[in-house]
Amino acid sequence: MAGHGHHHSGHHGPHEHSAVFDFAEAAPRLRAHADAETDRYRRYAAALAPPGVRVAADIGCGAASMAFALAETLHDAQVVAVDAEPAMIDLVRERAAERGTPVRTALASVDDPAALAAAVGAPADFIWAGHVLHHAADPQQALDHLAGLLAPGGTLAIGEGGTAAQYLPWHLGVGRPGLELRLIEAGSRRLEDESAERGGTPLPYGWNLALERAGLREARSVHELDAAPAPLTGGDLEHAVNALAAKVDWFAHYLSEEDRTAWAELLDEAGPHWLGRRRDLHRLGVDAVHTAVRPR
Repeated sequence: MAGHGHHHSGHHGPHEHSAVFDFAEAAPRLRAHADAETDRYRRYAAALAPPGVRVAADIGCGAASMAFALAETLHDAQVVAVDAEPAMIDLVRERAAERGTPVRTALASVDDPAALAAAVGAPADFIWAGHVLHHAADPQQALDHLAGLLAPGGTLAIGEGGTAAQYLPWHLGVGRPGLELRLIEAGSRRLEDESAERGGTPLPYGWNLALERAGLREARSVHELDAAPAPLTGGDLEHAVNALAAKVDWFAHYLSEEDRTAWAELLDEAGPHWLGRRRDLHRLGVDAVHTAVRPR
């Protein structure tokens, strides 16, 4: 998710707003999220990486869940974790030291083909790019460059599309109904602004077509349900409340005053409406992964 090369400049005055994401600030959250996702990425690594992988890369790695899963399941492979954000590379090095897992790190943006090629170093048998290409200035161009880094017969897998997890009933008795739907829509508008702010071109077609246009074959998509019924408890409940708090924080600029007030009440641990005390939160989302192969 952290793969674009545009840093929060810090030059915005009190009334200005940048849609570009600040990853340094988000690092602790991304780390906690990554720890919760370890099993899923191990499953993906086992299912998606072709046999005999020698060189594998996790592009726009964020906390590098996939890089660790690859290094821990493919023992003979050289694995590199690549991100445009120094804060993420620091986080990955810290996690690698703690786990004792040999993952190489490299700083490169998905928008910089020369840096990307240098980071990967050799034709890759498997490249993973999770939730990063939609942040690229030109997603098709970025995909073309990634396809060009594959060895013949190599696989490119991208985590894109799907639906973000939703947690709440339609009406909570606080604010207007549809609060969470409006939060999701605010996220879409932020992404649109981020793209415009950087002079970007969003992809006007689906990821399967984008993979074909990049010259790859055998485009396939896998959708996986991520679901837990109400009531969420323990770590699941905590994760849900934290995920909602993060989104409210990121998309606040795009929410109405009325919705911001409702979210403040729902996220106030000391208040009567705190979400962490409710017994009607659930989790429902769909992960989408698209793969394609470079012709031999």
